[in-house]
Amino acid sequence: MKQSVKTLFLIAILVLITCENITAQQTQKPKEINELIFIWGGDINRKFVGYVADLTGKENPRICYLPTASADNEENIKYWNNICKALNIEPHIMKIWVSSSEKNQSFEEVLLSSDAIVVGGGNTLNMIGIWKSQGVDTVLKKALKRGIILAGGSAGSICWFKNGISDSRPVNLSVVNGLGFLDYSNCPHYSEIMRADLYHKMVKDKKMQAGYATDELAGILFKNGKAVDFVSQNEINNSYFVCREKGEVKSIKIESRFLVNKNAIPEGSYISVSVNKKLGKLTDVSDRSTPLNSYFSEIKATQLDKEGLSEKGRNRILNISVDKIFIYKNKLAGVVNDTYLDSFGYGMWYFYNYDGLWVSMGEDIGGGTVFESEITFREKAERLLKSAKEKFNR
Repeated sequence: MKQSVKTLFLIAILVLITCENITAQQTQKPKEINELIFIWGGDINRKFVGYVADLTGKENPRICYLPTASADNEENIKYWNNICKALNIEPHIMKIWVSSSEKNQSFEEVLLSSDAIVVGGGNTLNMIGIWKSQGVDTVLKKALKRGIILAGGSAGSICWFKNGISDSRPVNLSVVNGLGFLDYSNCPHYSEIMRADLYHKMVKDKKMQAGYATDELAGILFKNGKAVDFVSQNEINNSYFVCREKGEVKSIKIESRFLVNKNAIPEGSYISVSVNKKLGKLTDVSDRSTPLNSYFSEIKATQLDKEGLSEKGRNRILNISVDKIFIYKNKLAGVVNDTYLDSFGYGMWYFYNYDGLWVSMGEDIGGGTVFESEITFREKAERLLKSAKEKFNR
C-alpha cells in the first residue's frame, strides 16, 4: 500500500512538471524576426560584402550571389568568389541562365538555405522579368520574411523598392519597377547628374513617390521597412532622402558613418603628415632615412632611371604628387600619391623601418580619396607590420 502511494505521488509530480513546461512553452514569446535589406549605390565591392557578412553575426556565413542582372557574367562571379575568399565567407552562386540538367537544387532550396542574398548590378528590367517568370520574386519575399538578409548594389538596389531610375532601356534613362519590398523609390549612382535630374523631375511631377538616393560608395540599411543605418566608404559619397515639399523637390543629405574594418588600428595611434609636394621638387633626395626619401628613391629606380624614357614620360613622373604620409609605431609608413588617380584612385606605397632605413614593401591602391586611403592604411597596418617583422627580423 505504501509503495502504491509513493508511486502515485511520483506520478503527480511528473504530471505537474509536464504541465508547467507546456504552460511555459505556450506563454514564451516567439523569437522576433527582423526583415533586413541593405542597399548600395554602385555595384558590389569588398566593403559592401563585409558589411553584409557582419549583419549575419556569423564567422563563416553562407551568402548567395545572384548575378542575374549581368546575365550570370563569369567575370562578376570570379570577382565575387575572390571577395568571399578574402573575407572568410562561404560563397554560393545562384545562376538563372541554366537548364534543368545543370541544376540539382531548386531556386528555393538554394536561396532559403542562405544567411544572406546579394544581388549584383546590370539590367534591372531584364532581371525582374526573369525573376517573375521563374518565381524567384516569390522566393525572395519568403526569404525576407524568414529573416534572411537581402542586399544589393545598383540593379541590386532598385529591385527591392517600388521603382527606381535605371539605364535598363535603350537610349534614355527611365523608371523601372522593383519588387516593392521597400515602400519608397530609389536612385543609385546618384552622383551622376543625369540620373539625379531625372529622379528629381519624377518626384516633383508625382510620377515617383519620395525615396532614397545613394552615391556610388554609400549604402543604407533598412530594418522592417525603415532606414536605420547610413554608411559610406569615404567623405564624398553620401545618401539622400528625396521628397516633394510645397511643389518643389528636396534632396536631403543624410550624415553617414564611415565603413572601417574591425581590425583597423584606432584613430590617434599613428602619425599623419601632410606633404602636398610634387616629385619634381624632391630631386635632391638621395637617401632612405625617411619614408618620403625612400618613396622618391623607389620611383627613381623603377621609373625615372628606365632606359629610353621620353621627356614627356619623365615630366609625367615628376608631376606625381605626394599628398600625405602615415606612420605607425615609427616602423610602418604609407605614402599617399596621385599616380593612378585618373584610373584607380590614390596610390599607397608602404615602407618598413629596418635599422633606420625605410625599406619598400610594395605599392597598392589606397582609395578614391586621401581620407579613404587613410582608412586603408589603418586596416592594413597591423597585418603589414607583422609581415615585415617576419621578413626582416629573422
